[in-house]
Amino acid sequence: MDGVQLVGVVTGVVLVVVAGFALLLRGRRRRERRHEAARTELDRLATAAGSALVRTDERARLAEDELAFAVAELGEPVTAVAGPALRRAREHLREAFHLNQLLHDHVPDTDAERHEWSGRIVELCGAAGTALDDLDAGLAERRRAARATPQAVERVEGCIDAVRSAVDPALADVERLRTDYTDHALAPVADNPAQAARLLDFAARSAAAARRRLTSQQVTEAVAGTRAAEEAVHRAEGLLAAVQDFESEALRAEAALGALVAESRTELAQARAMPADRRQGPVDAAAGALEDALASLPPSDGPSDPIATLTRLREANTALDDAVRDRLERDERSRRAITQRGPALDDAARQVAAARSVVDDYRAPVGPDARTRLAEAARELAAARATTDAESSVDGARRAAALATEATELARRDLAQAGGGAARPWDGRRPPAVGRGGSGAFGAVLGGMVLGGILDEVGDLFD
Repeated sequence: MDGVQLVGVVTGVVLVVVAGFALLLRGRRRRERRHEAARTELDRLATAAGSALVRTDERARLAEDELAFAVAELGEPVTAVAGPALRRAREHLREAFHLNQLLHDHVPDTDAERHEWSGRIVELCGAAGTALDDLDAGLAERRRAARATPQAVERVEGCIDAVRSAVDPALADVERLRTDYTDHALAPVADNPAQAARLLDFAARSAAAARRRLTSQQVTEAVAGTRAAEEAVHRAEGLLAAVQDFESEALRAEAALGALVAESRTELAQARAMPADRRQGPVDAAAGALEDALASLPPSDGPSDPIATLTRLREANTALDDAVRDRLERDERSRRAITQRGPALDDAARQVAAARSVVDDYRAPVGPDARTRLAEAARELAAARATTDAESSVDGARRAAALATEATELARRDLAQAGGGAARPWDGRRPPAVGRGGSGAFGAVLGGMVLGGILDEVGDLFD
């Protein structure tokens, strides 16, 4: 190695060492910057936590003073409204102070713990601030109500006098209505004037009590008394209005009753005109109930109960409508079933015959499942033929056809397995005959299926 080469090698080594040192120094500085950023974030979060804790604690102390002033101004019951919010705020602050103590005690904390606890302190102070907001809102609402209470007492006293002046006219209306309507009809409103008078007496006592509480600076009790008086007056107004509305409702019921009587008589005549075999049972029972309701209509020259009469007649009329509609629907279903009965029985017979042909022609390989389905199909077909009810006959025939088709499929599966392979679709070649006359068995099966499908479509055309 000559001198030039030696210088090159030394230079290369020096460059590698310098580059490695530079990379090491760069990585160290990067780690120091990350560590410094984390320390800065921890310091920022700790400062935010301390500031929030001091600010929220000071606000809670002011809220306690504000609550004490409110109690002196509005009375002790205000504590029931504002007290829970202050307790929630204090609970959040107690937890925040405990975490702050952990941050500043003699036990070293990890950076992760400092980050978690400082963030939690900020959250707790926020929750405490929300509770204090609720307290401020509650006290503000109470003060607004207290300031408005004197005017509210005067207003409710005026309403009491105005509503009381309507009690005697309502009594006169009830007595006048007795000439046209029965006691049963008037029962919902007959006692309304007396009840309204009692409510107004209670409202007057509540308003007087509210005035006395205002005089003695018991504002909360005054607010409660005023609200009770307002509610009583409102209920009294509703009772008296019901007396006025009764006659209008009764007149509307009378008008509707006349139209419903005419409609009921027409529908009753139509029901009685139905053939006897079609109206037997529910239709006759509903028609009888409607006749009784029409016969019990009160005379036009005496007191009546039009609302109850209208309700009773409408129920009987609706019951007859439902019975006639059900009868017509059953007739329509029966008519369709009569049309479908023949094709359905023919289809079922062909399906059963096709399945029986497979079982009889290939006796031994056909297993018990196919034979069971075939026997059940034959039983269903016999029952369908024997019944006189067209709907039951159609349903039975369709069940028989379905069972026969299933029997055929099971028999084909058994024959395929007996032929030396797993069950697979028949390929059109005749399997080896095991019983008598095997030729054409599968043709009969397939022919029965195709014919059955055609008959199903024909039956659908009659639907």
